[in-house]
Amino acid sequence: MYVHKKIIINTFGYLILIINTVAANHLVAISEVSLGKKIYHDRCEVCHGSQGDGKTFAANALYPTPKNFTAKVSKKELTRERMIESITRGRPGTAMMPWERILSKQEIHSVVNYIQQILMEL
Repeated sequence: MYVHKKIIINTFGYLILIINTVAANHLVAISEVSLGKKIYHDRCEVCHGSQGDGKTFAANALYPTPKNFTAKVSKKELTRERMIESITRGRPGTAMMPWERILSKQEIHSVVNYIQQILMEL
């Protein structure tokens, strides 16, 4: 009886560990999303808009227009890797400039997290 109880407790403990590990890999710390929000509103909002819809005064003067993160097509085509690459190196033929000399890798990842977890969920 004691051995069975110990096996059940150990199994339960491992399950909790696995669930926490999986959850930790899919969620980003709130502080990182907050950093991304600050950077987005300081640097990206002027072109992409406060809600990420690309509806800004500046967007009227840009061709092609800035990405609308809330559009269904954007949600499908904008992978995390593509967003990191676009922010890091810019997008040739667009007004999207490279930010690799201005933002750190952590800041770029934070902006992507903010866009994906907040703006693309609107």
